[in-house]
Amino acid sequence: MNAKRYKMYKEMINYLDQGCQLINDYDSMPHDYGNAILYQAEAQLIRIVGAKPGITAGEIASLLHKTSSACSQLVRRLRKKGWIEQTRNPENNRIYNLTLTDEGWDIFKGHEKFEKRCYLRSYENLSEFSDDDFQKYIQIQKKLNETFTIDVEESKQGRQQLD
Repeated sequence: MNAKRYKMYKEMINYLDQGCQLINDYDSMPHDYGNAILYQAEAQLIRIVGAKPGITAGEIASLLHKTSSACSQLVRRLRKKGWIEQTRNPENNRIYNLTLTDEGWDIFKGHEKFEKRCYLRSYENLSEFSDDDFQKYIQIQKKLNETFTIDVEESKQGRQQLD
């Protein structure tokens, strides 16, 4: 093993861990989108319903890799706030299609502006890096994700063995 390269790898993973912690912190706090204060999960659901009117909670759960129960709870919360409407699917009475209310659309638009501002700030902060640097980062992150997936699966199996 190349000790110098391994040290750089560990430094890279430490920075990745810091980034993950910042993302977790960001996701766990409410954000002001100009016309409403929402948690990231709420904003994400509104963004999906706004982008795909008529989508079902099950389809959202699949997109987000979440349980149907977790998505249904979030949908109920947003319905209670008056931001999402559910209507029965005319072809299948057991399915409800989701759409945004007028207030939900206002939040959707406010979130789009907020998100665009955040993306542009990050994009501009990376201006010193070339397109090739971006491509290399994507390749590295894909490879890391492959091993992270294995780590998650091994942890799940270990947890199952403990149960």
